[in-house]
Amino acid sequence: MNELISNPSYMMIGVGAAISILGFFLKKQASQTVRIEEKVRELEVLLAKNSALDKERWKQMEKLVEDRRQDSINLYNKISRLSEKSN
Repeated sequence: MNELISNPSYMMIGVGAAISILGFFLKKQASQTVRIEEKVRELEVLLAKNSALDKERWKQMEKLVEDRRQDSINLYNKISRLSEKSN
């Protein structure tokens, strides 16, 4: 038994096997990382598109609200003028 441990070729085989196994798992982990990075990039692009659409929608909503506000002010002014004339 002592003879097997002291033989450098068996030790080298063991070290080589350990490095191969480690390399396999590192390669697997690297491919998973690349896939996750691609998904993150896709999500970032989608988020940027949605953000741009949301900003555009908010601009349109603000414009519509301001238009309705001006309409309300105009109606109030007309009603005020009519009520002044009738008095």
